[in-house]
Amino acid sequence: MRFRRLVGSATAGAVVIAGAVSASVLAAGPAGAASPTQPSAETARSLYMNNWSDTTGIWMAPQLAQTDSNTQYGPRLGELHYSPNGAASAASAVNQIVDYTGFFRDETHGVKYDQVHNFSAATGYLDSGGILRSDYGTYSGTAMPVSIGRDYAMVPNQHFMVVTYRLTNTTGSAVTMNVLDSVHLNNTGAGSGATVHATYDSTRDADVADMSASGQYQIVLGSFGASSGHQVGDDTVSNTASATVAPWYAFDANGSLPGNNSVTAGNVDIALSKQVSVPANSTVNTSFYLAIAATQSDALAAADTARASSDTSWQQTTTTDYANWLAAGKRVTSTFTDTGLSTAYDRSLVVMKQTQNPVLGTWPAATNPIAYGYKTWIRDSAVTALAMDTAGHHAEAAKYFNWLISVQNSDGSFGTTYNEWTGQYVSFVQPENDSVGIFLMGALRHYQQTGDTTFLNAMWPAVQKSAGFIAGGIQSNGFGPSDFSIWEEAQEYNAFTQATYEAGLGAAELYAQAEGDTALADSWSSAAGSIATALQRSSLASPAGMWNGPSNYYDRAVNTDNTARVSPVDSSSDMLLVLGVIDTASSRAASHVSTVTSDLTHDTYGIARYQGDDFYYTSPYSPAGNEALAAEPSWPQMSMYLAIQEVFTGDTATALNRLTWYVTRTATGYMPPGEATSNVTQKPIVSTMVEPVTGAWYVLAALAYGGQTDTRVYPTVTRAGANATLTVDAGTTGDWPQWSSVPYFTDRVGDNANGDPDTDIRNVAVANDDSNLYVRVDNADGHLPNYQTATEFGVDVYSADYSGAASATTTVGIDGSTLPRPVSYLVARRSSDNRYLHYHVANGAWVQDADITSVIAPQWDPATGRVELVIPRSALASSSTANGTVQPLTIELEHQNPTTLAWTEDDTSTLLYRLTGSATAALYGNVR
Repeated sequence: MRFRRLVGSATAGAVVIAGAVSASVLAAGPAGAASPTQPSAETARSLYMNNWSDTTGIWMAPQLAQTDSNTQYGPRLGELHYSPNGAASAASAVNQIVDYTGFFRDETHGVKYDQVHNFSAATGYLDSGGILRSDYGTYSGTAMPVSIGRDYAMVPNQHFMVVTYRLTNTTGSAVTMNVLDSVHLNNTGAGSGATVHATYDSTRDADVADMSASGQYQIVLGSFGASSGHQVGDDTVSNTASATVAPWYAFDANGSLPGNNSVTAGNVDIALSKQVSVPANSTVNTSFYLAIAATQSDALAAADTARASSDTSWQQTTTTDYANWLAAGKRVTSTFTDTGLSTAYDRSLVVMKQTQNPVLGTWPAATNPIAYGYKTWIRDSAVTALAMDTAGHHAEAAKYFNWLISVQNSDGSFGTTYNEWTGQYVSFVQPENDSVGIFLMGALRHYQQTGDTTFLNAMWPAVQKSAGFIAGGIQSNGFGPSDFSIWEEAQEYNAFTQATYEAGLGAAELYAQAEGDTALADSWSSAAGSIATALQRSSLASPAGMWNGPSNYYDRAVNTDNTARVSPVDSSSDMLLVLGVIDTASSRAASHVSTVTSDLTHDTYGIARYQGDDFYYTSPYSPAGNEALAAEPSWPQMSMYLAIQEVFTGDTATALNRLTWYVTRTATGYMPPGEATSNVTQKPIVSTMVEPVTGAWYVLAALAYGGQTDTRVYPTVTRAGANATLTVDAGTTGDWPQWSSVPYFTDRVGDNANGDPDTDIRNVAVANDDSNLYVRVDNADGHLPNYQTATEFGVDVYSADYSGAASATTTVGIDGSTLPRPVSYLVARRSSDNRYLHYHVANGAWVQDADITSVIAPQWDPATGRVELVIPRSALASSSTANGTVQPLTIELEHQNPTTLAWTEDDTSTLLYRLTGSATAALYGNVR
C-alpha cells in the first residue's frame, strides 16, 4: 500500500489491535460453497522460501513482468542468500548463485527442452506444507509428451533444500527423460581475480564448490539416488572437447556430461544429470539437494544429513513442520466450509512465514523484486507482524518488533524503508509516520496475546519514544505530525496516519497501564483526544478538520496550510473505521462508507485507492508500465478494510462476498495478490505480487469474519468534555434527540465480567453546564429490565474531587473491583430501588452520606437499553468547581446475580472528563 518510485528492473543474473474478541464481532456461520472458490489463472513470478534460521531462496519465473527484458532464464531458483550463525551482515545481501536451473531432453523422441526460457507459461506457488511447486507448462506454446514440475522443499532448520522433478508421461509408451540439474555460481570477486574451486566428491556423488576466495560460502549439489553424470566446469567454456566445458553445452550437444572432477575459474557451473525412464501414463519423481554453509566441513555435514534420509522423507518433514506450525495458530477451517477461502488463509500465512527474513524478521515489500527491489517498508512489515500475532504465530511477530526497535530513530520515529537483507536504512520518501502508530499497536497486541512481561519491558523504552513522538508533535490544528503516509504523494495530515496515531496512542496508554505509569497514560490520552477532535472537526472550519460535512465523508487529508483536501474520495481513510477511531455504528461512518463504495467500487467487490488513480495504468511511476489496462485498479487491501468494517456492522453477507472476491483475485495456488488487480483482466497485477501485507490483511479480515479478532483499539481512559444543558425526564420520554450534539465514546462490547449484555457498556456520553453533569450510557443489547424486575442492574458514576482538593481516594469500587484511577465520590442507583445515593471515601472505604434529591434520579429506557443521569457538580467536589478542571470519571453498570443476589461491578468506561464552558469546543469522541 504505497506509491513508490520505480527502482529499475531486478532479475536473477506489500489496531491494528486485535486482542480479545468483542462480542459485537459475532462469529458468522460457516461460509459454504458447492465447490471451492478458485484463484485466478495468473501466476506469481517470484516467491521466497527460507529454512527458518539463516537461508533464503527466491524462485523466479522466466519473465518477472511485461517490462522484464532479461528473459534468458527459465523457471529457476534465482537467488540464494545466507547469513552464517544467524547474523545479518553486508554479505547477507549477496546472492550466492546466478541461477539454479533444470534442463531437459526427451531421449526417446530425440527432442531437447534446454532453451528453458521457452517455458514461458511456467507457474509457481507455495502449498500449505511449505513446498514450492513449480509447473513448467508448455514449451514454446506446445504441450510435451512428458510434463515437468520442479518442487523445492527448503527443510526447516536444515542447511539444504530438496529439489524434486515431477515427470508425468501422458502418452501410451514409456519415455526416457534426461535431466540436467545445474547451478551457476555467482562469484562476486571474479572482477578482482578471485576464483571458485569446484570438485566432484565421488563418495557422496556430489559437486562441491568452494567460494571462499571471494569471501563467500561453500555449496554442495548432490543427488538422491545415483546420478548419470557430473560436471564441474567453466561457464565461459563452450567447446565440448574441453574437459572444463560448461555443463549445459555438453548436455545440449549429446545429453551426457564429461565427468570433469575439478575446476578453478572465475565463473563456475556445477551440475549433475540423470536419465529417468517414465512408464506410460505414469509419474516418476527424481530428486537432488543443494546445501550451503560457511565452511566446507559444515557444507559436507549438511550434505550427509540430507543423504541420511530419502527425498520423500525430507519433503514429509517439511510438510509436517508447516502443518504443525499452522495448527499452533488460529484456524478458519470451521469458519469457511468453502475450502477455497480457508486454503487462501493458510497459504497467506505460509507465504508470510516463508517470506520473512529468518534472521532479522523483516518482510520485503513484494516477493517480485522488479518493482521495489529488496526494500522492507516499516509500515507494511509492522502490519504483517501484527497479523502474524493475531493468527497466533507470536515468535515471528516478536522477531520483527525486536528488530524494529533496533532501528528506531532517537525521536521515536522510523525510516520509511530498510534493506531486506541487512536491515540497513535505505533512503526513500520521508517521512511516513504511520509506522509509529502501528508499532505501538503491534507491541501492545503481542503483549496482550502472550502475557510476555520480558517483551513488555524490552519494548517499553521504545514505546515511550514513539508515543512521545506523536504526543509531542501535536500541531496547533490538533493533528499529529504531517507525513507522506500510505500513498507517498504529498506531505499532509493524512487520515490514514492520523488514524494510526490515535489508535497507537490508545495502545500506548494501555501499555503504560501495564507498566503502572498512569501519568504517561493520561498524557497520551490527552494527545489522542486532540487528534480525535480534529478528525471530527468540519472541513469548512479554520483550521480545517477531516469531516467533509457537505459531502458526508472523511477527507483523505488536510493540507499543511490547514485547508481541506476535499477530493478525491480516498479509501485509505477507511482505516479510521478499521481501528475504531471512528465508531462504525455512527451515522458519519455509514455515510462515509456509502460514499467510498459508491465512488470507488469496481469489479463488483473491488475498491480502488481513489478517483482517477492512474498508477499501474498511465502513470510514469508504474512499476511495469500499463498492467491495469484502465484507471482505478482495485486494491485488495482496500477491499479487506471494508470487509472488516462490514463485519463490525453485522453485514457479514457482504463481508463474505468481499472475502470470496479476494480469493478469486489471488494467483495460482492461492498466492496473495500484489498491490492491485486489473478490473479489465480480473487478475492480480504481477509486478508487485506477492505482497505479504496484502495477504496479512486477508488474514485479519478472515479472522474478524470468524469472530476471532477485533482490530479496534479500546483505551482504558479517554479524554472528554462538552458543554450542554440537557433534560432528563421520567422514563427518558423524548430525551434522546437532545444527545445528538454530544460526543460519545465507545467501549469494547463483550468485555463485561458476567457476560450479561444488559450490563455491558456499548458507549457513554457526558456533557455539563455550570450546575450539573449529564451522563448517558448505552448498553450492548439494546434493552434493560423494568423497575424492580430481574435481572436487576445498577448504574454508578465514580469521580475524583472536581474542586482539586486533596480528598481521600480509593481505586476499589463499591463491590470490590479495581478502578483504573483514584476516585473520591460515587453516585449510584439500582433498578431495585428508587433512591439516588451519594458516597464519599473515608479511611479507604465507601461511606454513604446522603440521598441526592435536588435532581431527578437516574432514568432508563427498557426498550433501548439506555440510561440517563443528572449529577450535580457539587456532588463530585468538596468545594466549588471551575470549568477547565479535568478529573477521572468512571461510569459503571452493576449486575445482580439472580440466584445469590450478590452485586458485582460488571463493566466500566472511564473518561478524563473536563468541565467545559459554553465557549469551549467539545472534545471527541464520536458523533451520533
